[in-house]
Amino acid sequence: MSDRRGWHVDKGIPIAVIITVVMLAVSISRDQSKQDERISLVETSVHMLQQARLNDQERAEKNFDELKADLRAMNAKLDRLIENEYGR
Repeated sequence: MSDRRGWHVDKGIPIAVIITVVMLAVSISRDQSKQDERISLVETSVHMLQQARLNDQERAEKNFDELKADLRAMNAKLDRLIENEYGR
């Protein structure tokens, strides 16, 4: 009499396993596409923030240059006033 309590491997694949594998594949592909969309949105946001930072930096440099020019003009006026006051 043979021992039937040992390991037994069936050559057939149950339909539940096939359905589970298909559902997992669909779920993984949907999650991957959602992740790709989120990454794309983040990349776009980063690019927009970089552009905004560059624009702000250019504006700040322009304002700084204007302030330097104003200070130079004020300095020149003060020099003229001092020369006129003491140069008499």
